[in-house]
Amino acid sequence: VLSIARVTYMSRTRETAGLLTLEQWPPAAVARSLLEEGIHSFQAYVCENLGSPAERVTQGSLADIAKDTFGPLNVMILVRKATAAGAAGQAGSRLFGNPDECFLQSRPKRGLLTPAELRALALAELALASDSVVWDVGAGSGSVGLEAARIAAAGVVHAIEMDPDDHRLIEANAARFGVSNLRAVLGKAPEAWNDLPDPDAIYVGGSGRDVQMLVEEAWKRLKAGGRLVTACNSIENLAAVHALLRARSTDAAYWMVNIARGVEQLDRIRVEAINPSFLIAATKPARP
Repeated sequence: VLSIARVTYMSRTRETAGLLTLEQWPPAAVARSLLEEGIHSFQAYVCENLGSPAERVTQGSLADIAKDTFGPLNVMILVRKATAAGAAGQAGSRLFGNPDECFLQSRPKRGLLTPAELRALALAELALASDSVVWDVGAGSGSVGLEAARIAAAGVVHAIEMDPDDHRLIEANAARFGVSNLRAVLGKAPEAWNDLPDPDAIYVGGSGRDVQMLVEEAWKRLKAGGRLVTACNSIENLAAVHALLRARSTDAAYWMVNIARGVEQLDRIRVEAINPSFLIAATKPARP
């Protein structure tokens, strides 16, 4: 017997899922909840009264199941449709590492989005649990926070952004991806996070001059044992954050990430380089 939050998490990460429903959460209610979360990619099977003369197996889409009624003794099986992986550009076809084109971006600032490859590495280093509380500081259009919210489906992500246009984009992208556990916070850090719950993980965008200050202030609020990850695109920011984290953590790690994407040109393949970035990650030690 699973909570509906856990079922939603499983539906985003598994090809198949089976659950014993409850009287307060019959198959129709489960199907409606998944549809409200923007999850449409499963074929459902409801197996009622197995082994009895009243045995019945109902097959249909989530929309079909949402309209039906079932006996209290049942097992509900969800099987991802074969076409659900979708085209590479379909919003939300991957749990994380979705192509950059899936996200709405500000036209004048287009290209500042965290690239999919770097985003996947950063999310891996955040070491998220299904119920993590996450801060995405300097969220931009929200790509890191949105995918963190899909991984931590039973948790909550606070995407903090001071630009009103980008703040609206975060909300639009959350709707586009069917993510309901992301909170877009409009305001300038660190003041904007004063009333937020202490996080289990923090991602700090590293394109501005205030990265060192933001990392230092965010580190104070990070829970013991929590992870902080930042991506810097300048040597100066790398040096500043390196000095700060080396003095506070015993496991700080650093990477220089160089990515070149293959592009077909007539009958040949050439590669286009993405601007290199420095990825930094550290765990906050447990209190003595």
